[in-house]
Amino acid sequence: MTALVRIAGLIDALNERVGRTVSWLAILMVLVQFVVVLQRYVFGIGSIWMQESIVYMHGVLFMLVAGYTLLHNAHVRVDVLYRTMSPRAKAWVDLLGTLLLLWPVCFLIFYVSFPYVEASWS
Repeated sequence: MTALVRIAGLIDALNERVGRTVSWLAILMVLVQFVVVLQRYVFGIGSIWMQESIVYMHGVLFMLVAGYTLLHNAHVRVDVLYRTMSPRAKAWVDLLGTLLLLWPVCFLIFYVSFPYVEASWS
C-alpha cells in the first residue's frame, strides 16, 4: 500500500468519525429551535443568544459534515443526467465540478471575506 493510499484512508476514517460525531449536533439544533419557539409563542419570552446559537450550530454542522457527505457520495446533484451516466462519466463530472465550481467558489469566499477577518483579528 502506498503512502498516499494510507493517508487517504486515514483522512476517510477521520471524516467518518467526525461526521458521525457531529451529526448529533443536528438533534441538539432541533431541540434548541423547539425551545426557542416554545419560549416565544407559549411564554412570550425571546432569547437572542439561543436564536444565534442555532445559526452557529448550523454553520458548524454544515462545515464539519461536508467531508462526511462527500465521502459517502451523498451531495445533492441534479440527477436528470447524472444517474444514467457510466461510472467513468460520473467521475469526470465530479472532478470537473470540483475544479470548476467548488474550488473557485471557495477561493472567492476566502478572497472576499479575508479583509473582514483580518480587520476583526486586528
